Order: sequence, then C-alpha cells, then structure tokens
Amino acid sequence: MPKRLPGNQKQPIGDRLRAHRVDVLGKGLREMAKRLDVSPPHLTDIEYGRRTPSEDLLLRMAKAYDLDESELRAGFGRPDADVAGLASGSPTAAAKAPVFLRTAKDLSPEAWDKLIKQAEQLSQKSQPPKKQGGKP
Repeated sequence: MPKRLPGNQKQPIGDRLRAHRVDVLGKGLREMAKRLDVSPPHLTDIEYGRRTPSEDLLLRMAKAYDLDESELRAGFGRPDADVAGLASGSPTAAAKAPVFLRTAKDLSPEAWDKLIKQAEQLSQKSQPPKKQGGKP
C-alpha cells in the first residue's frame, strides 16, 4: 500500500521527496532519475522546487517512491484531471465547486468521508426513478 511522506506538511514537497528517496528508499539521484526515465538535473530541479512534474511523471513518481498519489498532487498543487473536468462541466458546477472546496478544505479525512456519503445520497435522490419492466 502506498505510503504518506513523513515530515512536516509545511516542508516543501521536494525536500520531503529527497529525504524519502535517500533515507527510506536508499536510492541515489542518478538511480532514481533512471528509474523515472528523466535526467538527473530534471529530478534535481523537481526536488529543489524549480520544476513541477508533468501528469505522467507525477504518476511514475508515486509508483517509484511508493507514495500515495494524493500526497504528490497536494504537494505539487496538481489536482487530478477529473477535478477540472467535473468543476467545469456545467455553469452550476463551475460556480459552486470552488466555493464548496474552499469551504471544505480543512475537513478531517473522516469528515470528508461523511460528506462524500451525503453527496452520494443527494445524488441518488435527484435521479429520476428507474423504469420497471421496460415500460414508462
């Protein structure tokens, strides 16, 4: 199961990645860069906060570092592509999603789970009833 990065969440993601690569994985910069199929200077730039990984590289990093993808997304400020698509899927979503996310940003994981269940219940209630036996 992918892990969370240790250390202070306020510490830059690159510093935490570098510490994880060296202290936990025991890998050198060149070895990890080769595993990620990037140049060592490219990985150095990411670890020092001078570059942000592409979507594809972020996914490869999550696997190579054995880290939860959400940890990297949060650290690099790169939301999942679904978030942008869903938030801009309709005028209502484009207006309400940012407000919703700003309001909910500091919720605990448990509170997020509860909120997701509530949203699922609301979504089910707003869908038209299924037709029985193929007749309207």
